[in-house]
Amino acid sequence: MRSKWQWLPVLLGGAWLAYHELSRRTIRPRNRRYRRAGIQVTTVPTLFIPGWGGNAWTYNGMLRWFAQQGYAAKVLTIRVDYQGHLRVTGHWPAGAANPTIQVLFDRNLTKDYRQQIRWVTQILRALKQRYGVTAYNAVAHSWGGSAMVHSLVNDGADPTLPRLHRLVLLGTPVNEAPSLTAPDPAYRNLLAGRQNLWANAGAEIHNVYGLLAGRQTDGEVPVGQATALRQVVAQSPVRYHEYPVQGVGHGQLHSTLRMWRLIARLLWSLKKDD
Repeated sequence: MRSKWQWLPVLLGGAWLAYHELSRRTIRPRNRRYRRAGIQVTTVPTLFIPGWGGNAWTYNGMLRWFAQQGYAAKVLTIRVDYQGHLRVTGHWPAGAANPTIQVLFDRNLTKDYRQQIRWVTQILRALKQRYGVTAYNAVAHSWGGSAMVHSLVNDGADPTLPRLHRLVLLGTPVNEAPSLTAPDPAYRNLLAGRQNLWANAGAEIHNVYGLLAGRQTDGEVPVGQATALRQVVAQSPVRYHEYPVQGVGHGQLHSTLRMWRLIARLLWSLKKDD
């Protein structure tokens, strides 16, 4: 019996390595299957940023569906490795229609999102330097959205970064204080730096959050933590909209067809209310 149990660590280790490898397999670059009518077509790239514990599976299905439905073309994967270096794969042809960029963090189980703030800013700077990107969209889930908001507020006026066009937040906590009457330090920093939003005048932020039946939460992020963003963008030149989605849990915000359709509409529809 002992000889059987001695193989258990090996089996568990092998299973973890297999999971780790499979969870990093992003979809390959792919063109739109056809040219969809009735959408905006631009060369502005859209970044897809996962939250805590997120991996390739966070957005694989969504990005595959966007290409199949004629909304967008997957062009690049940008992986931030364990040393904080950017690993870029894929091909970005000139004039690609609605190009999408999948972001992965090898260190995806961090104790907070401060490192992700730095990595997001690093990615944006690299896109401007390497590819001449001057404007971008982003879709960000959970703490990935928190990092995106902090990057925008802290570094949005940096001339080495492209300017935000549209940001879709999915279940993003902005003020995680136990009591919303006493803001947490990260939220106070957002309020103190909100003047940087003027550098991104005209940008759109679409704040999407889930509501489970009879509860003011998506199961992970209370509504109040997500809607705390209102005060940060209040009286700024950024256009801000909220989208409460009934019956959708935290993980479903990026993984269901209902949400994919909403996100596509917010990013590329000619009319946001159609």
